[in-house]
Amino acid sequence: MNRIIASFVLFIVLSFASYAQQGMTFGEFAQKIDPYFDKDLILDIKKELPQGSDYSIWGWDVGDFSGDGYNDVAFALKLSSDKRRLMHVYMFADIEGYLTKVGQFAYEYVQLPIEIGCVIRHNGCFVTKKNKQYDWLIIGYTFDNGALIKLDEYRTSRIGRLTHESYRNFLTLQGTEKYLVTRNGDEEFFTNFLSIPTYYRGRKVFKGYSYEPYAYNIDYVHKGAYYWDGEQDASFSVQTAYNDQYLYVSVDVKDDKLVSPRCDSCPGDNIQIWIDALSPFIVAGDRFVFNNKNKLRFRTNSEFGIFNINFYPGNFYEKKPYFAISTTDELESYQKVAVSDIKVASNLKDDGFKIKFRIPFKLLGFEGSPLESDEITEIGCTMIFADIDNQFREEEETQIATSAFSSLNPSSYGSLLIIPSNKWYGESYNIYKEELLKALLENGF
Repeated sequence: MNRIIASFVLFIVLSFASYAQQGMTFGEFAQKIDPYFDKDLILDIKKELPQGSDYSIWGWDVGDFSGDGYNDVAFALKLSSDKRRLMHVYMFADIEGYLTKVGQFAYEYVQLPIEIGCVIRHNGCFVTKKNKQYDWLIIGYTFDNGALIKLDEYRTSRIGRLTHESYRNFLTLQGTEKYLVTRNGDEEFFTNFLSIPTYYRGRKVFKGYSYEPYAYNIDYVHKGAYYWDGEQDASFSVQTAYNDQYLYVSVDVKDDKLVSPRCDSCPGDNIQIWIDALSPFIVAGDRFVFNNKNKLRFRTNSEFGIFNINFYPGNFYEKKPYFAISTTDELESYQKVAVSDIKVASNLKDDGFKIKFRIPFKLLGFEGSPLESDEITEIGCTMIFADIDNQFREEEETQIATSAFSSLNPSSYGSLLIIPSNKWYGESYNIYKEELLKALLENGF
């Protein structure tokens, strides 16, 4: 997050510094990058740019966004004949001694071409775009083994007296939401969390798309941090999938000391899932805040729509895994029937255990999958591993979660993202895709 903001500030400084220079010809640009690249590499760039057309080059940067130790380059280009407010961002990476085009995107600016620019820092190429006054977007990309991958996204906008900052990392699946008083910078709201992308069951997830968040650091130990000894003591990763009836969850737990409850009310290791079932239905705002004509009210409490299910792995011998459910709502008859349709299984590992379960969408009040359009549906959801190392010292329990969690505060939950079949969480572009398709066609496929 700090990396992105620093890059954003740096870009603003560079943009205004370059404004007096206006756009450059390719010859002027070549002189700028001559200290970084051999002349043959600079010609590699020129060959990929519009031929027979006049253009000017504005914001640019040189650095390593592919992580191979060699310089790459990115820049924004304006076609002289194009009367639209359109800039073309090019990204070139050094691949086996050639500067190869790995990305090309078009962005509209509001008033000036300098509103679109590039900064390369920390193995990422960050494209900055002004949407309107006080409204900016920064998209980060990285290049890895033939794939240009969307790294992260940072947005800032003005809402009434507040400034809203939103960050999503598509590789680590981390996210933050922040609201500041614009006048003095005081923080009115902040939450950090992990997102859980959920694809249709059986769908193949390709390189460049992350789908398995990992809760392993102190930021998400919301209870018993004093007793937490690190990743091997208590951590977990989670995978999910869905179909028209169920949410499927698989949790891989690292735990150095397994404790199974001796009785139904006794302490023991368990996995908890907390779901804010009202979140998909919020219209005026998002799941963190209600927005009524730019007057914001944060969703810091809820009396309805909260579901909690605790899953216990059993003792991996004669005691089978089981679950316990609680909710803020009075369950309807069809929801009570759905409880019996919950399934859970577990198995022991050398460094912990794995637990799998399914939850009927009907239990949460949905007729089926909550997808109602071709857009990603976001549901407030936090996964927790409650770790008991001593069954006789319940007060030493550690809880590590996928968000900075508070049970009846839905704005503190993480995100369960139901992905439709034509969407992905993030972006990934394989530069060899056309060559691969051509080779397959030539070989009769």
